[in-house]
Amino acid sequence: MADDENTVVITGTSKVGTSQPDTETEANATLEASAVTRPTTSRVRTPPPIGKKTFDTLPTELKQSIISNIWRPTDLRNVCLVDKELHEVAVQFLYESVALDLGSANDTKLAAFLSSRNIGLRWMRVLRLYLANVEDTCNQEVQATFATRMILEMIPRDILEEFSWCPWKNFSADNLILLYKTQRKMTWLEVMQLDRPFATELKADFIKQHNLFDHARRLAVYPETRETLEHSRIFIENTAEKLEELILHPHFDIGGSHSPSPNRIVPRELNDSATGHGLLTGTLFAHMLPFDKCKPFECLTRLRLHCINMRYCASTWCKFVDFQKMEHLRVYQCPAAETLFGELSRAQNLPRKLRVLEVQHQDNEENEALLALDGLLCLVSGVEDLLIDMQCVKALPGAAGIASHGKTLELLSIHGSNDPLGSISRTSPSEHAELVYDTESLDKICKAAKSLKQLSCAWPERSIFKAPTSDWTAFETAVSSLHDVVTLHISSWPTNKSPAHLPRIQYETLLQGYATQLFHSFASHTIDTALTGPPATGAVSTDTGLPRSRLRLIAFGISDSVYERADSQNQKIYLRSSCIDAEGLKRIHATPIGWCLRQFVEPRSEVLETTLSRHVTMPVRDGEHSSRWGDDDDA
Repeated sequence: MADDENTVVITGTSKVGTSQPDTETEANATLEASAVTRPTTSRVRTPPPIGKKTFDTLPTELKQSIISNIWRPTDLRNVCLVDKELHEVAVQFLYESVALDLGSANDTKLAAFLSSRNIGLRWMRVLRLYLANVEDTCNQEVQATFATRMILEMIPRDILEEFSWCPWKNFSADNLILLYKTQRKMTWLEVMQLDRPFATELKADFIKQHNLFDHARRLAVYPETRETLEHSRIFIENTAEKLEELILHPHFDIGGSHSPSPNRIVPRELNDSATGHGLLTGTLFAHMLPFDKCKPFECLTRLRLHCINMRYCASTWCKFVDFQKMEHLRVYQCPAAETLFGELSRAQNLPRKLRVLEVQHQDNEENEALLALDGLLCLVSGVEDLLIDMQCVKALPGAAGIASHGKTLELLSIHGSNDPLGSISRTSPSEHAELVYDTESLDKICKAAKSLKQLSCAWPERSIFKAPTSDWTAFETAVSSLHDVVTLHISSWPTNKSPAHLPRIQYETLLQGYATQLFHSFASHTIDTALTGPPATGAVSTDTGLPRSRLRLIAFGISDSVYERADSQNQKIYLRSSCIDAEGLKRIHATPIGWCLRQFVEPRSEVLETTLSRHVTMPVRDGEHSSRWGDDDDA
């Protein structure tokens, strides 16, 4: 687009499912004013030369295709403000997925967002609601419930495909009834804890009067009480024929025998035993009893299990779930998960097209789950995303099993430690430090997985003050051979062994220098490969004409942020950028970037969204005088 005073720069960034709430609400008010008060001739168009194609002369379909590659909400907002035509094209991508924080002073901006003149509302497909992170939470949930009611009343009918209430708080049953009445084409359904029983009313009215389950293909179940178990059973039973994805995450109160909670359910009653089915399996899948003669889910290809004891029910799950069709399997903190891995290793249950495997588990003293997982990795084939996070293990998963998926592997996250679940690792190495692959194993993985785009693992110990060790250099050389890697996550920190730890600002400055060196190392390794061997697969540098590295993000540490859209203080992310040095030459530079912003700058960084069980604090001292250089007193 080459108009003199009205040039719009359309960047080739990528789009993520959610947009930040402050940007979203401000954009809504601006878009409303743009659509109503601005004249349609806000831009004077100069007629192009005869026979010359410009962006203005392109068909609307091509403009939509171009704008669909813009992911950052602020860039989409700027495109919307150009003129009415681009406003109508770009607004559908800006509003496709909306995330809002409720229960704060920003709720006053919802009036502009819900205005009937806001043409973007009809393009909304995903709506995620959060509780705002505020200091004063008095009556916050009541205010958020009212704001949710207002949103559901004002948005157009039958437009949503997914609705999520993200905090683990009771949701209003009246708001849920309104949602089911006005949005009957949702493909994603959630069963959550409500403020009053709802299963009887749902079974009596909604199934007969509304087409609630006609479009449902994905189901998330979060049972906490016996009422939500019955609620979940109704949803599973009515979506069984078309269900493609199932998420099961029970969150029961399993306190001791003297627990005062009326919803307390002891584990012996909740889980299966050697003599019969437990409350969880027997209630949720009661319509399939007896399991020996039941018909498995026909379309189920994605399964995510949280906190389900598999000791006596692994074989039962293999009866009503056809694991041979499974493409995405995620197992989080399920006791006795080794029994499930053992069942999946049998020929009649072995997944044939497993693409994503994610395991987070606390192993026993014999490391039975690790051994069973190694065996499963050697039997399945074609895994593209592999994420493993193990606690209480003596070694990491075998390199041979991971290397066997080298031709298809694109995302790899391997973490393990000998510490129990939930412990916090301090700055100095200890017996519970995160396990690190030996250089031979990592080199074997890197040579096999040439298509790897995202890598997350711990690196050997290195001092923030001294030159890199031989092990660190070997890791750097092995990973630099991955020419397609875009995001590199190093979960361990360079050590800070000094009489008094450096303040945060000094440590981060040195860390930024190390990140810049890593970017230089990857770029120089790619150029050396191009000069001595086959051309690399990276983009070609305009300065030298040689291939350059595709590495764009380097992250240190492990995020400890529970609020998923808040930046963590224990993780630093650096974006590959450029700067002009004192001689006027362009140099590679590592620019710090926030966790929230990086998903709009580089969407191929979802490896950073994985929640790891460990928390490693940055080896710095924070305090009142932590920003002073040369301050040797401990804060």
